Amino acid sequence: MLPKSFMDIVAAEKARFWRGSVRLAMIMSMLGLAVMAGIVGMIFVLYGLCLSLAEIMKPWEAGLIVGGGMMFFAAILIMIIAAQGHVLRLEGNAIPIPKQSDNDSTAEFGSKIGDIIAQSNVKRSDIALTALIGGVVLGASPRLRQQILASLTDLIKSTGK
Repeated sequence: MLPKSFMDIVAAEKARFWRGSVRLAMIMSMLGLAVMAGIVGMIFVLYGLCLSLAEIMKPWEAGLIVGGGMMFFAAILIMIIAAQGHVLRLEGNAIPIPKQSDNDSTAEFGSKIGDIIAQSNVKRSDIALTALIGGVVLGASPRLRQQILASLTDLIKSTGK
């Protein structure tokens, strides 16, 4: 059976999107918990290894061996990660950065705003705090977000005519 209207299609897609988003959030949170549990487990294993070695040698030697082993393991991981990044760059799989066109009004608008802010006495921390508060307010209030989006759309349409 086909949906009766465009709004039915939009509602179905929105519901599917939210189901996928919730599932992705659950997977990411479980992955984060697994990483934290792995780190805690590794700490206990290394602490136990240090205590075991401390029984047959001086404690500072045991700490040196365990710490050196951790540093060696970390260095190997860093080299593997760096080599993987280098291989990806050589294969050309990197995402190309799009070049700005000369008639890009967004770039002009951004540079004008940047010049105005640079000439004012407003601190960068105040700008960052304002952006943070604005993001929280817009994220928490869908109605306000839609009103601002509608007014921005009207503003863009009026300036484009």
